[in-house]
Amino acid sequence: MNEKLKRYPVAENMKVIDTIGVPHPYVITPNHVVHAADHFSGILGKEAIEAAERSGVKCGWKGCKLPFEGHEQAVLIEVDDPSEDLNKVPGIFAFIEKCKPLAAEDGFAGFAFRKKKTITQTEVTP
Repeated sequence: MNEKLKRYPVAENMKVIDTIGVPHPYVITPNHVVHAADHFSGILGKEAIEAAERSGVKCGWKGCKLPFEGHEQAVLIEVDDPSEDLNKVPGIFAFIEKCKPLAAEDGFAGFAFRKKKTITQTEVTP
């Protein structure tokens, strides 16, 4: 988990668990790797990606025309509630309001949500 996220609030039925790329993650292609190998001693960092873009290499997401800087990160909140409608989850708006100042300070683009996966144990007999 990103160190910044450890200071975000935690509620009984929701918590910040990670970040997620918006509108989608930036997709590295083989051309990015080749460019980094040829010009950055194989180190594929921000500088290598941006230099590759200047040479014509783009995000590998199908149809994407955004530069690296156009891909942002949002805070991913895990919600443990049976409701299909997030608007009906008790306390969700108060939770988001508590997170907003931290997210703005950290430069996140907004929020995304994921339902908590419930794992049930089943006995398997051969």
